Amino acid sequence: MPATDDLDLRAHIVAAGIFAYRAADFHEVGPAEVAVHADITVEEFRRVYPVWELFVVAVIDRWNNAQRAALRSIAEQDGAVAYVRARLETGLGDPALVRLRLALLSAASNPSHAAAGWFRKQYTTSFEDLTFALARDVIAGRESSGSSARHGAEQLLALYEGLQLQSLLRDDVDLLPGFDRAVARMRVGWGAVQQV
Repeated sequence: MPATDDLDLRAHIVAAGIFAYRAADFHEVGPAEVAVHADITVEEFRRVYPVWELFVVAVIDRWNNAQRAALRSIAEQDGAVAYVRARLETGLGDPALVRLRLALLSAASNPSHAAAGWFRKQYTTSFEDLTFALARDVIAGRESSGSSARHGAEQLLALYEGLQLQSLLRDDVDLLPGFDRAVARMRVGWGAVQQV
């Protein structure tokens, strides 16, 4: 099969993988389940994705990049907080892929994981993007002058991940109002930093 056909097949398999993760729990998805959704054989799946972890990277990469691209204008127009809130809202509509991402955070912390380097780089890039967006917000007057963009990004990222995890494990979590309350308290702290 020519290389371009393999590229098309990989893209098709990744799309099928997204559907497979939406249809079943993270731990229940393997090559056989993805092959069913892709309407291919398991052997064909393994030929183009011989390392399972790299297939999972491709799935999360497509989902994450599509979400970031779709919401980038929110960060530019309305700020970093609105962007993170929009990501949370998007996750409410796609809880299976949120579960996949949270499961992979643990795997990525293991240096021996096949895709640990990629995950760490993506995580660092997301953090840097958020830091840059907050710095722009301070310049634009959307956030308190004197606020530390880096510290704010740490807090927003922790809030994003923590609330998502809680919403998956607790039935009484109201994700978006919880985010709004926490951000209101954080902004008081950001403003207090300026006065010190």
